[in-house]
Amino acid sequence: MKQQTRILVALIAIGLLAAWGGLFGSSQSLHFDDERLKRIDAHYQAAIDKQTVAGIRALIVQNDRTVYERNFGYRDLVGQKPMTDDTIFHIYSMTKPITSVAVMILFEEGKLLLHEPIAKYIPELANLKVYDSVNGKGNPPVRKAARQPTVNDVLTHRAGFTYGLFDRSALGAMYRKAGIGVPTTDLQGLVAELGKLPLAFDPGSKWHYSVSTDVLGRLVEAVSGQKFGTFLEQRIFTPLKMTDTSFRFDADKADRMAVLYSREGIPANFEKNGYYSKSTGPGLEPAHRSLLLGYTDKGVFESGGAGLLSTTADYLRFAKMLLNKGELDGARILSPNSIDMMRRDQVGNTQPSARLTNIMLNDGIGFGLGFGTIKDQGLSGLALPTGSYFWGGAAGTFFWVDPQNNLIGLFMTQLVPHRTTLRQDIWGLTYQAITDNRVNQ
Repeated sequence: MKQQTRILVALIAIGLLAAWGGLFGSSQSLHFDDERLKRIDAHYQAAIDKQTVAGIRALIVQNDRTVYERNFGYRDLVGQKPMTDDTIFHIYSMTKPITSVAVMILFEEGKLLLHEPIAKYIPELANLKVYDSVNGKGNPPVRKAARQPTVNDVLTHRAGFTYGLFDRSALGAMYRKAGIGVPTTDLQGLVAELGKLPLAFDPGSKWHYSVSTDVLGRLVEAVSGQKFGTFLEQRIFTPLKMTDTSFRFDADKADRMAVLYSREGIPANFEKNGYYSKSTGPGLEPAHRSLLLGYTDKGVFESGGAGLLSTTADYLRFAKMLLNKGELDGARILSPNSIDMMRRDQVGNTQPSARLTNIMLNDGIGFGLGFGTIKDQGLSGLALPTGSYFWGGAAGTFFWVDPQNNLIGLFMTQLVPHRTTLRQDIWGLTYQAITDNRVNQ
């Protein structure tokens, strides 16, 4: 009788565990339909056939198992070198989440506070004025700022900075003239020049994509006492075994580098028109050489906003650390609380004045401490489930983390300026292949 009772209790326990697993689907492997996954193949092969891009690498990992991994086309068209698993990419703004993690490491150590003025740590950014062509005085016309930018403002692109590369306003022209972000100036030189320029708006009043994350790179240097690249190597790359992630070309890995392409005719006009250059034909050609200078021994600018080279294997380890609440394979980078802070919306109803990765902030899409966030899938208009967070890069790269479904997606290609929807297409193509009812439960 006692034995039967023990068996019954065990069966009930097993049933409860199964029910628990069904309720919390993130602990379960979801079902991906093989035929539906082939739609990803067809979609991106068509893009390669049309020479929309030279090469593509796509990777989907769910519940720590690879459910989709495919290479398309070439990393080097002229050399006819195919895209491979270990191809090294210019990830551009996918550098930003890594930089934001570096800032949060220092926050956890009590070396900075997010609500403090950035000038407390970077004195060059004290007493910033606001550019105001209507009510401002002087040349350029400026006025007193309502308040000074905080570390949180810089983390969330609400500090009042802009991007000279993409800003056609008078202030954008001032950024370009001052050489903000040029590869031959280091981070200390960047903030020295930036401190001489006005802000685009009062801190906290708008969301505007900007050089803010480059400023964060200097913040890491100022607070840690280390070069930014050294800090990243010691505190993030080495612990996470991200062996191919760096700010510089490695001659020993040159054969694995993906060529950075532009549409035909853009390189000839790039010095004059930059990212607004227009193509003159349907083909592809290597991007303007100025875009590669920062990765050579002539470059000293370790751009926290857009400077890293990496592979899908390396970035997957970074994304797994995020998904696993700050830890991977025994290496803890951040606490679970800090990861939760980072992935929660920090900007509320702040009005955006520029797009992000071809998406506009709205009632369903917010911004955390270094990532875009899905606050509400229905209001976002995107396939990414509520609670997902993401970011992309200027050459068409993209990643997202979906904690609800224990899923990570990575998409890599190398076309700059990037004017396709290929990285956005992967979201719907991924979730349409999941035929498990638990995906949004």
